[in-house]
Order: sequence, then C-alpha cells, then structure tokens
Amino acid sequence: MAFAEEKVFKYPAEDECLVRRLGAGVIAAWPNLPRDVQDMIFEQAKIVWDREFHVSKLPEKMSAIIRRRHA
Repeated sequence: MAFAEEKVFKYPAEDECLVRRLGAGVIAAWPNLPRDVQDMIFEQAKIVWDREFHVSKLPEKMSAIIRRRHA
C-alpha cells in the first residue's frame, strides 16, 4: 500500500508579501467558505514552512485572527 507523500509548502523570501496577501484574502473570505474548505486550510496552515518554525498554540492563534476580522 502506497502512502501519499506529505509536501510542505515553502516559498522564497521575495514571495512573502504575496503569501501574506493571499492569507489576508483567505481571512477576508473565511465566512463564505464551506466548512470542509476551512478545515482543509487550517490543516495545511499547520504544516506550512515559515521562518518561525514553532508557534505555540498555533490553531488557537489562527482562529483568533479570523474572529478578530469578523467580530
């Protein structure tokens, strides 16, 4: 049985502004996304490469930024 290889999204420093803008777009559109898509985005966001490798309480912090935007 073959296992799917988990790929980690990495981006060069010069693309960071694009990644931030896409992230902000996702946050803005969040309430209109189906629940399964929201779940998939959260799962992918947990494994994405970032300069800050270990962020404590990452899921809670991601949820908080969405709540602040849509409060």
